[in-house]
Amino acid sequence: MLESSVEKLAESKLTILYLLNKMDIPMSKGQICQFALETNYIEYFSLQSYISEMVKSNFIREIKDDEKLIYVNTIEGEKVLSLFSHKIPRHIKENVIQYIEKTKSKVKKELETKANYSYVGENNYVVNCGIYENDKSLIEIKMNVVSKEQAVLVCKNWKNKTDSVYLTIVTSLLQKD
Repeated sequence: MLESSVEKLAESKLTILYLLNKMDIPMSKGQICQFALETNYIEYFSLQSYISEMVKSNFIREIKDDEKLIYVNTIEGEKVLSLFSHKIPRHIKENVIQYIEKTKSKVKKELETKANYSYVGENNYVVNCGIYENDKSLIEIKMNVVSKEQAVLVCKNWKNKTDSVYLTIVTSLLQKD
């Protein structure tokens, strides 16, 4: 029993390393959890523990991006994966690849669309929104709003409606009068 528990633990951690390796872009904890929920390979609470352990063991790195944390493999994590990837069952590897094909553009878009706000004084919040491609800014908008609720709403709508807002702004600005 203990041996199978240890094997399952190792397989789960290797699967996380494999997912991050094959995705080839940083992923948030929520995105990694979404993979676990959709595939049923790793139970939610175990996944939370595994991620923390893997950060402490320097197999994955935690990076603060805006207000969220994103994760990437470290060199040590890549070495472990190259040595032990044969321990991940083929069907899990195939499902990881299928999951990535289905979700990579969404994951990438979430990383390249940023929105945050800060309190600057009574009835004054500054909202910063941006779209980035290959670390270059496509558009950045900074605006003042009068309440935290408005700031949260602007951030949420920016992330949910990025394509249409960007298209509207660019179309309007490129029109000849």
